[in-house]
Amino acid sequence: MLIKDSIIKQPRHTYTFPQAKEKILFFDIETTGLSPKASSLYMIGIMFFDKKCSAWHIQQFFADNYKSEPDIILSFLEVLHNYKYLYHFNGKTFDIPYILDKCVKYGIKPDSHCLSVLNDKDNIYSIDLLALIRPLKKLLSIQSAAQTSLERWLGIMRKDRYDGGQLISVYSQYMQFKLIAPDKAPELEKLLLLHNHDDIMHMLDVCSILSYWDLFSAGNNITITDITPGSSQHINITFRHNIQIPKKIYVTKPFPSSKEETIPIQDIHLETGKNSAVLSVPLFYGNLKYFYPGYKKAAASKCYEAKEGIFVPSLTLIQPESYNTQYYITYRDKVCFYALPDERVDIYNPFWSSYVQLQLGAFIHKKAK
Repeated sequence: MLIKDSIIKQPRHTYTFPQAKEKILFFDIETTGLSPKASSLYMIGIMFFDKKCSAWHIQQFFADNYKSEPDIILSFLEVLHNYKYLYHFNGKTFDIPYILDKCVKYGIKPDSHCLSVLNDKDNIYSIDLLALIRPLKKLLSIQSAAQTSLERWLGIMRKDRYDGGQLISVYSQYMQFKLIAPDKAPELEKLLLLHNHDDIMHMLDVCSILSYWDLFSAGNNITITDITPGSSQHINITFRHNIQIPKKIYVTKPFPSSKEETIPIQDIHLETGKNSAVLSVPLFYGNLKYFYPGYKKAAASKCYEAKEGIFVPSLTLIQPESYNTQYYITYRDKVCFYALPDERVDIYNPFWSSYVQLQLGAFIHKKAK
């Protein structure tokens, strides 16, 4: 077994992990096929934060002979024992089941800590980047959630030009060259190591895409900085956020259709910068109804108070804490509205920060597990 160590430079895109970096381990495997019963594991690459040099450290366990497979697995488990969180890309579907099947084959029994991490299904200790990023594809206009596609979306072009499938024949040729042409084997070894190295290294960049989950969180800490009239009967709400997103995005989201189909509601738009964003919200002019929550004899649909004015629609029926009166076009409609506060241009009115937070939280669904 060959062990290759390298220290990587600062990633292009940074991400503030919710866990302590010193407790995180990244990993990725390379195999000669998809089935653990009909293929071989020839490399496990890991990455951890090295406190001594304040940088990420990559270590690769490489099978330079056909007897190294169990040694590679044991080396990985020995390191995993010291880490609480395991990050990977599609590891729950492929990498982890593959390793566990190989453990059965060789009679390797991972300790209780390793098993609890590897068998975690809730993205608490075993964090699958693909499962977390895939729900963001449509919102971010990402065509493919493959790791190299995500890298290109982030503007990263790697030196490695191979995919895992193409490297199967490269590894086979490498093992042949070790016997019949030893002088040619090192070059192929470099290709094999480079692919695994880049897969792991760029997981750090890919992690930055997770910051959009934080941006679109209803609990995100924001500060309203400006409220101005926009085009097509919209108002533009500018706010600062404390999320370091890797790339500016422009998102359009339609409101749910009202039961009263003759009354269209324009879309809501969001344009983000690195540390600020603008939420463009349509205004609704007209007469809406506030339906009383309690009633005795009259039908609920008849118990309302009409109000004429200017309103803003909401993507969610959840009420902001600072503003409780919801207005509707018709009873139990799919979209609700809020009357503009009298001081509607006052950026310090708590309604606006609550309103924006709720709209952001409604842009995407909950994280996948």
